[in-house]
Amino acid sequence: HCQSSDDLIQLTAMTWMREFIQLAGRVMLPYSSGVLTAVLPCLSYDDRKKSIKEVANVCNQSLMKLVMPEDDGDFLRPIMLPQLDGTTDEQLSNHKDSADQLTNNAEDLSSSSNASVIVTINRSQVVLDLDGIVLVLDRHLHDTVTGMMTRISVLKWLYHLYIKTPRKMFRHTDSLFPMLLKTLSDESDEVILKDLEVLAEIASSPAGQTEGQDSFESSGSQSSQSELQIPISSSTPLISARPRTLECSPSTPTMNSYFFKFMINLLKRFNSEKRLLEIRGAFIIRQLCLLLNAENIFHSMAEILLREEDLKFASTMVQTLNSILLTSTELFQLRNQLKDLRTTESCSLFCCLYRSWCHNPVATVSLCFLTQNYKHAYDLIQKFGDLEVTIDFLTEVDKLVQLIECPIFTYLRLQLLDVENNPYLIKALYGVLMLLPQ
Repeated sequence: HCQSSDDLIQLTAMTWMREFIQLAGRVMLPYSSGVLTAVLPCLSYDDRKKSIKEVANVCNQSLMKLVMPEDDGDFLRPIMLPQLDGTTDEQLSNHKDSADQLTNNAEDLSSSSNASVIVTINRSQVVLDLDGIVLVLDRHLHDTVTGMMTRISVLKWLYHLYIKTPRKMFRHTDSLFPMLLKTLSDESDEVILKDLEVLAEIASSPAGQTEGQDSFESSGSQSSQSELQIPISSSTPLISARPRTLECSPSTPTMNSYFFKFMINLLKRFNSEKRLLEIRGAFIIRQLCLLLNAENIFHSMAEILLREEDLKFASTMVQTLNSILLTSTELFQLRNQLKDLRTTESCSLFCCLYRSWCHNPVATVSLCFLTQNYKHAYDLIQKFGDLEVTIDFLTEVDKLVQLIECPIFTYLRLQLLDVENNPYLIKALYGVLMLLPQ
């Protein structure tokens, strides 16, 4: 009746559902998948069904609050053999250290057998139907006619479940991941933001370490080609061999094994869907830098692009990453780290970026300007005379000139006052000007 075509019947049924959830509490958890099937479509109703939408939203929020971290434990068995004698879990824990006490209390426990079995059965029923919930959520994500608010609610549910029940949720990650990646192409920015939150949680959750490693090690033996699997064929563009581990910079926290898989598949998505990279690429990467560690993101993407066989895509991707690195406020700290190169970690990051940045000549020069390697920038610019001068190349050089005039490179412009100690900076900047048509 919650999906009845009659508004009054639907509102009445949804009101009953709300009361059941609020009064029965966690007893409703075994029925969560059915409740969500009824409630989620109503969240996208317009103002003509505002009352139904509001009640459905209360049902959705109330049900979500019932999910607790304790639901991440092993599934409770309906009736365990010791409990057939009427022994509750609490009684077992109280007497587990003393076999004699269990023997002495056997008669007392037997006398209360009926009541105890009822308690056991009730407890066994309060089990989160996670498999059913994930199935419903996944179905709504796959449905192309699902409304925006419903999609947002589905993603909120997934994020909530990964927070509250991470161990159990990671068993479903391989099946959920392709659709989560596809959702990045959604028309709504709000949907994309929620989707990125879920993906970031998958990539950074400690629970994904063991589950991810198991999946990672077994990926080579699986016959089905999941979107999440690392490509291992030599003909695969992005990477020719399966990496052993994610080589994060020493100065950053270690991500779980899904992090590197996420980066690989995100770049695959950008490569296969050029419009996504053009319109949303910078937006997606900037948000990921807020949700995850920016240094890890750039380090891993640089490592992956180093093995990219599609050189045109690699050049475009490096250009995008370079623009984000030089202009985004989210990467202020990373820019400062690269500007000075005072630590071993920052030097290691620069070397990693430099190898991949070589896919794009102008981006390489701008990286040298950022890191104050002016002599090398001058040497590179001299080599530009051997390159084919195209409109795209000149456009990139023009953008570099505009960047140099921005506040980000204020320190560079001030160094022009010290002519004696910065001769190669002056030569490099003159070289950039000479590349542009006068």
